[in-house]
Amino acid sequence: MKKYYLIDHKWLFLFGFIFYLFVPYSVGISSIFKGFPGMELYRGFFDKIPKDKIQVYVLISLSWLIAFYLGHFCFKLIQPKKASLQLFPTNSADYGIPAVGILLLFVLLVFTYLARNSVFGGYASYDIAARGKMSTLLVVFNFFLLYQLVSVQKVSWFLISGIVLTCILLLSMGGRMYVFQTLIIVLIYKTSFAPKRWKIYQILLVATAGFFIGSISGIWRLGGSYNLAKAAYSFLAEPVFTWISTSTFLIANKIPLINFPSNFFTSFLNLIPNTVVSLKPYIVSSQGMGYSYLSPLGADSIWTTYIINFGVIGSFFFVFFTGFMLNLLRHLSEKNRFWAVYYILVCGMLPFQFFRDGFYIINKQLFFNFLFFPGVILIVLKLIRYLNRESRAVYKYSEAS
Repeated sequence: MKKYYLIDHKWLFLFGFIFYLFVPYSVGISSIFKGFPGMELYRGFFDKIPKDKIQVYVLISLSWLIAFYLGHFCFKLIQPKKASLQLFPTNSADYGIPAVGILLLFVLLVFTYLARNSVFGGYASYDIAARGKMSTLLVVFNFFLLYQLVSVQKVSWFLISGIVLTCILLLSMGGRMYVFQTLIIVLIYKTSFAPKRWKIYQILLVATAGFFIGSISGIWRLGGSYNLAKAAYSFLAEPVFTWISTSTFLIANKIPLINFPSNFFTSFLNLIPNTVVSLKPYIVSSQGMGYSYLSPLGADSIWTTYIINFGVIGSFFFVFFTGFMLNLLRHLSEKNRFWAVYYILVCGMLPFQFFRDGFYIINKQLFFNFLFFPGVILIVLKLIRYLNRESRAVYKYSEAS
């Protein structure tokens, strides 16, 4: 029986698009969540947006939906056939992955000790540096778990244990985003490469469980009792308050037709670790491009980020390129193990992180955390395996002579 992706970039982008660009609009024009924390502030901003700008917002947003799927189908014209998904054979790097799992568990212990004042503290002891370390570690755990899952081999329990522990610690520190990302990665694997693929009812059960875990975590860190209304608010408050950056942008700025993306280009400087050299002074922020808006929770809506960087016309072509590249990655993932892992990781960030984090974070995820760093580790593992074989061959030759 041929296997293809059941959950892929098309559906995950659509979810994020509705969740982050149209749920906030729907909340703004309705009386839902009236009396909940922060909603009066949100509606105060929403009501100040000129009606003509709201109409322009809707038109631009819908054009992005067209652009994304247009890019997707343009690649399909180049490569119309899909290959059936199959588990990949093992290679020389696989023997060292359990050791990587042990090393990552040790790193987790160190990070937990450093973040001891934040663990099980929720928002009361918010520490962005500690959460950032844990989030990056979870991404690395996810990469190597996927690298084993999509191949014919047993999965290391060191990796599974590390992922479970890191997720629990992140939830206790008030971080849900990367835990959701991990859940999505599991869903994609279990509906694609897995020998026994999940059916629709299993997907719905896991999605429901994810909603309850995420909402319980959100209510707990705010210090309240659980009910469905609070659960819905805890879940939907994320896109609503992220959209404050868009509402305040629409109030205070003109919408440019096209822009030079200084923020986008300089965000690549963040790929260089600060321990090597600090290039932060040279990174241009979105607000540093001459636009004013508010982001009280630290997250910038994708709408604000794209319009500031590219303008109306430029953002259309950028989203088109994104749809094209994601379909290209899916094609590569059908034939290459590394690209299969990379594609699934990228899909994991699509419905949430992609729509609420700026290029400063997104590009570091795409090109350092997902690509460069794990790639270097795999090369080192292969090199160690090769040198070990060579040393054994030399030893046997010397014994024979």
